[in-house]
Amino acid sequence: MRQPQVFSRAAARVYWVLAIPVIAAGCAVAPPDDQLRDRATLCLHRGVRFPENPAVRAQSIEACAEVLGTSTIDLIREGLRDEHPGVRFAACLALGKLADVDAADAIRPLTEDADPRVRVGAYYALERMGDASYRRAWVTIMRDSADAEVRRNAVMTLGLLEDPRTRTMLKRVAAEDPDDGVRLQAVEALAVLGDSDAEGGFIRDSFGGLGYRQPFALLALGRVQGPDSVAVLRSRLANAPYLEARLAAARALAMHGRDDGLDLALRSLSWNSPNRNLPDDPAENQVMRVQSMAAMALGDMRHRRALAPLNQLMETTNDPRIQVAAARSILMILGPSVAGTEDRTARAVVAGERVR
Repeated sequence: MRQPQVFSRAAARVYWVLAIPVIAAGCAVAPPDDQLRDRATLCLHRGVRFPENPAVRAQSIEACAEVLGTSTIDLIREGLRDEHPGVRFAACLALGKLADVDAADAIRPLTEDADPRVRVGAYYALERMGDASYRRAWVTIMRDSADAEVRRNAVMTLGLLEDPRTRTMLKRVAAEDPDDGVRLQAVEALAVLGDSDAEGGFIRDSFGGLGYRQPFALLALGRVQGPDSVAVLRSRLANAPYLEARLAAARALAMHGRDDGLDLALRSLSWNSPNRNLPDDPAENQVMRVQSMAAMALGDMRHRRALAPLNQLMETTNDPRIQVAAARSILMILGPSVAGTEDRTARAVVAGERVR
């Protein structure tokens, strides 16, 4: 929901750019932790520079900020100069998440970027670094842009601040914006801020929401620590009619510290039964969504039982989007490394070496 939708089919043909296959399909034994950490880190680092598909670069930047943190700041900063606005946006969000104040001077010119999505990313990053002087421009874009995608990004980034002072503004957007996606982003932000009406809306959508609304609602309930969330999510994990909804429930439960969906997520890593009669939803994208959702859920569960199948997925899939999801989750499970591991891997990437 938060990634720029700029995927292309070309990415699936060059998976070796991210990972170096070293195991045979069917092997369920992961290498030692230090070697596995190096390989997953290398996968993400290569993803940040992936030439074929900007969505892979954006996804990798987001994952680096989440699981590798400040050790990848220099690599993430490269994204500020990327030719694609989705990557520049992702780099702004990642550096804002890390509160990289030393990057403020590099981010400030992006407040005048030609793409308004990049501008709101820059506003978010700078406010996270202590500069709130762009709030009026940010709100103007959120309120007045004719492009619903731009307004969704503006509301989403504003919600990431988790600032109680934004409640009134978010309620106005949730009630008045003509786009359903914009309204949902505002409601999610309100729910995270503790608004019981917003949480109640997501509980209703988790049972009856159509299309993207149901998995969106389930993932939102993962971020909302309300008293009813876990019971609702367990019910949806068991009874939701669609696999993607059940996987969303599994991941949301993992955000609450539960691994109820472990077996479902493990099985779904190898799911390959797309509906080939959907011209607007290519089979490879259906497989990517399910396998990536399964991988992400396993990462949030932090269960070592998932390391071997995630490693196998990272090394054998022909889709770099799935590789990035698997690498991110491997690093989530392994946790912080000993000092120097990421730096060593970064040097190998720069030198074009293989990490062994």
